[in-house]
Amino acid sequence: MKELHPFISFLTAALLLLLSANTLGQNCNYSWVQQNSGIANQLTCVKAVSELVAWTGGANAIVRKTTDGGATWVNANPNTGVITGMVNCIDALDGNTAILTSTTGGNAFIYRTANGGVNWVNVHTAATVYFGLKMTDAQNGFAFGDPVGNFWQMLITTNGGSNWSLSPTAPQRLSNIETCLPNSFQVSLPNIWWGTSITTVYRSTNSGASFTSHEANVTGIYILALHYNQSGVGFSASTSMSRSTNGGMNYASLPAPGAGNIEAIQGEDDNFWYIRGTGIYHSTNSGGSWELVHTAAQTLVHMDFPDGRTGCQTGWAVGYGGVVYKLISPVTGINLLNSEVPVNYKLSQNYPNPFNPQTVINFSIPTAGFTELKVYDILGSEAAVILSGEMNAGNYSVNFTPDELGGGVYFYSLRSGGYTETKKMMLIK
Repeated sequence: MKELHPFISFLTAALLLLLSANTLGQNCNYSWVQQNSGIANQLTCVKAVSELVAWTGGANAIVRKTTDGGATWVNANPNTGVITGMVNCIDALDGNTAILTSTTGGNAFIYRTANGGVNWVNVHTAATVYFGLKMTDAQNGFAFGDPVGNFWQMLITTNGGSNWSLSPTAPQRLSNIETCLPNSFQVSLPNIWWGTSITTVYRSTNSGASFTSHEANVTGIYILALHYNQSGVGFSASTSMSRSTNGGMNYASLPAPGAGNIEAIQGEDDNFWYIRGTGIYHSTNSGGSWELVHTAAQTLVHMDFPDGRTGCQTGWAVGYGGVVYKLISPVTGINLLNSEVPVNYKLSQNYPNPFNPQTVINFSIPTAGFTELKVYDILGSEAAVILSGEMNAGNYSVNFTPDELGGGVYFYSLRSGGYTETKKMMLIK
């Protein structure tokens, strides 16, 4: 094979660098897109497992799920009669295993499915209400509910949600009028937060072994929403908002546009979103300022993003009338090689390889959808996100310049539409 002249190779690499400079990690072009849930019932909660998998629940024991990024939502409670009442919260490990809580007749129920919702099993019943639910891994999890007697209902499971028991470290409530609210819980171990009906936030920094209570400094009578990023910056909200920069120890009032209750908050790094009425608001500076970025067809009540996601965020918001919206960030700045639609998925070997300082990666996707191209080190840890977002079908080329990586062997992996392929490359420094 005839080699290109070095100067031509340099021009090619430079052109690709310019075309790919606006990759997802550097510029997230966020937008909210409405999807068809297939129902008109009120949706009260949503769990975003990944960019492809999500579950939602609501009135009249409605449960829906998607495994294709929201292109289709299917009935995840087809065999009715087991789940009863209003679905209050839902968590899931994947497209098969999910856990939810519901309330009816003054009692709370926890249900579990291991076959994608075909069958649900009642695994716990109590005379309270559970508004918080979080599996921290495949075996361990928490459920949070209104106090019974003088103690909060903090349940734990150690066998994947099949059985639940009251935690011996569940804190004692500080007031006999304290209750809990939907959307006001977060578990990011070793940290746990939950808001109460007297505008306080309980906080644990040792995975629930002990708790302290902190005034959230908001107006209103309930903490309706809270969320913190990995650096300890976070927000609590009712009809107003406050911000903490030290993981919830102290809060300062923060202006937040819109009117009515703030129902949910999500985000990571400096990017945060909240929902208020029909509006979705976005901040790119950790709440320093907020902008109304989307107005929904009906009132929204919950929002969730996948845990631990790097780069641009994605997630779903749900509400009245069965409305569902997905946050997307279409990939821009990647070089489209030609107008042909490929027949198959393909990930090509990078060139040059070994390389320094730049290399080119070509790939093909025959179907539009969420696509990720990531780099991993020799231990399997994520080292870089080259792209992550919605892409049209096509043949693409992207230039990778790993300025912050040391020399050595790396693996790059393409994931799109259920297809995954990984190849090896070597960076010489």
